Amino acid sequence: MIVSKSLTGGTIVGVLALLLGACGHSEVSDQSQQQVAIAATSGQVAAGQPEGAIELSAEAVRNQGIQVQTVARRRLLERKVFPASIEEAANRSGTVSMPVSSRVQQINVDIGDSVDRGQVLAVLTSSELGTAKADLLSAKSRLLASQARLIAARRQSERESYLFGRGISSEREKQEAQAQLASAQADFAAAQAAIDAAKARLLAFGMTNQEINQGDITPRLYARSATDGRIIQRKARVGQVVQPGEALFSISDLSEVWVVLKVFQSELGRLRVGDSVRFTVRGLSNRDVNGRVVRISEALDPQTRTADVRVVIPNRGRQLKPGMLVQAEVDLGSASREVLAIPDKALYEVAGKQIVFVRESATRFRPRSVTVGSRAGQYVEVRSGLKPGDAIVVEGGFVLKSELLKS
Repeated sequence: MIVSKSLTGGTIVGVLALLLGACGHSEVSDQSQQQVAIAATSGQVAAGQPEGAIELSAEAVRNQGIQVQTVARRRLLERKVFPASIEEAANRSGTVSMPVSSRVQQINVDIGDSVDRGQVLAVLTSSELGTAKADLLSAKSRLLASQARLIAARRQSERESYLFGRGISSEREKQEAQAQLASAQADFAAAQAAIDAAKARLLAFGMTNQEINQGDITPRLYARSATDGRIIQRKARVGQVVQPGEALFSISDLSEVWVVLKVFQSELGRLRVGDSVRFTVRGLSNRDVNGRVVRISEALDPQTRTADVRVVIPNRGRQLKPGMLVQAEVDLGSASREVLAIPDKALYEVAGKQIVFVRESATRFRPRSVTVGSRAGQYVEVRSGLKPGDAIVVEGGFVLKSELLKS
């Protein structure tokens, strides 16, 4: 209940009238009248100010869970809002393309499908691949022929060396056999090099060693995923002729995404790697996501004169999509300052004013108007209305507000 109220201007005037009527003008000096009038108009009892103290029983204080906290100065981080957008994490994303001109024959996946590293996404055919496979077969045939010649030349060289040692064969015959052996060895090495080159070309086309060794001569080519993730874009169409490097699929692991802030040059110096960032994502039940600055761009965009500031955040449930726009609130660690601050839960709005309840005794509380400033986390700066050491209600204040509104 309300046990006392401040005098309003009307009450003061009424008291003055009673004094004048009871004592006469001579008993109330002009100076006293002026003092009362000044009190009524000087703002000491301003219109709309919370009035009176609220007295509760000790039992009510306990039952309502009323708790107080001492007002003190604390260091608040300045908070700044920046526009930002969701982007794929570049280290978790990639595109799939082919190294040679080819035609799409079959597509195995679609947008949204989950894929594993090495999984075949599409089957293509390529005349260049067919030529490369034919070159490998030709090199293998040449190797077999050169191997047979090498074996024969080695035997002949060994035979001529043996006969020469026994004086049966001449020096010239021995040298001719050795020359034949050297030629066969060179031919064999060239054939082996041709095979290695043909295999390397096939590997560059995306074939595996196992597929190469199987000896399949069809000109089939396989588009494989280079990473785990999901298909977020599919450009491939059956029958399409694709050129080297042309993207067929885009894949991204969206379990983690980047939030990129666009920060103007004038604000850039106030941000630091490690600054805390909170994002509000509209359309997702106004979901808040927290993260920290991990990288600040070394260069500005020449058109917008902004730098990219990157935050890496987990994407549980993959609800955050690349391209989404968000509001980023950054706690500027480099701009912290010490101010008188209170928990924001201690504030109540009454008649358009921000008030707190100050404890005067164990069971007596008085509403007091305050002027607030910047906010940081769960605390708000108080610019006027309180002083260090005041005890304010931080829990259970709704019952006090209810009593105040009854008065």
